[in-house]
Amino acid sequence: MQLYDKDTDDLMKTLEKAGIAEARDYIQHNFQAGVPSFSGYMDELLAQKGLKRQDVLIKADLSQKYGYKLLSGEAHTTDRDKILRICFSMEMTLKETQRALKLYGMNELYPKDKRDVLLIVALGQKIHDIDRVNELLKGEGMPPLYDVDRE
Repeated sequence: MQLYDKDTDDLMKTLEKAGIAEARDYIQHNFQAGVPSFSGYMDELLAQKGLKRQDVLIKADLSQKYGYKLLSGEAHTTDRDKILRICFSMEMTLKETQRALKLYGMNELYPKDKRDVLLIVALGQKIHDIDRVNELLKGEGMPPLYDVDRE
């Protein structure tokens, strides 16, 4: 089990009682390659789910070249919807999506934002098809994850 799969409260309880030697062991065990990265996390999920980058990027409606750069960390976007499209295309859970957004440096889905509420529900209901997610968003008067006119 990876660090980001563990409950934060449980980790905090463990660390509250830890000494310096235990902290060093914790860091060595949980941060073997340094701080977890977005690209490392996505690579791990792709492998766990048996997915190919190419298939994910096609479903996310992102160009292969640009999508590969986003996943590898070579390119960066400020458009959270592009990262969300990748998350939906990878059939990620809400927890996985929140972690991916956080690692990417973006705001997690927020339950006090109307649009985010719909995205949270879609993830919870395992609605991963972007067209269906867009229909849900548009039906509630919210901007879609992808709009041909916008891109």
